[in-house]
Amino acid sequence: MEVKIKSATISDLKDVQKLNLMLFEKEREEFDNTLDCEWPFSKDGENYFREHITEESGCVLIACIDDMVIGYLAGGLKEKDSFRIMPNFAELENMFVLDKYRNMGIGTKLYRAFIDWCKSKGVGKLCVIASAENSDGINFYRKNGFIDYHLVLEADI
Repeated sequence: MEVKIKSATISDLKDVQKLNLMLFEKEREEFDNTLDCEWPFSKDGENYFREHITEESGCVLIACIDDMVIGYLAGGLKEKDSFRIMPNFAELENMFVLDKYRNMGIGTKLYRAFIDWCKSKGVGKLCVIASAENSDGINFYRKNGFIDYHLVLEADI
């Protein structure tokens, strides 16, 4: 079983949206009940992925076995905060691999391909935001060189 990582095209849009919906459903059930599971197929969700696929500042990568999309990663260039002195900046925004294909190095392959994309864009710093309770995701990111930087706290009022 050979896994290929490639840049998504518009013809992959629906597959990416389906995987994003699965990510939303998993995250909503396990970590964040505020997620709107209608979003991936909403106009905003479609536009988000369409822009990330077609614009130079965005990146959507897919992991495929034969012709089946089994995972994806979306990210892109970010505006630097004016109050920080830092290199060009990108964010790994969302990533998902089907359960059946987890723990096979596919997430790492997607991440490494994203790093290559970032380097080609002159990026020197990368961030990711994860749900605080998503210990598997946080461990993956830490294993791949991310360190804790910001802590965002929320309160219901």
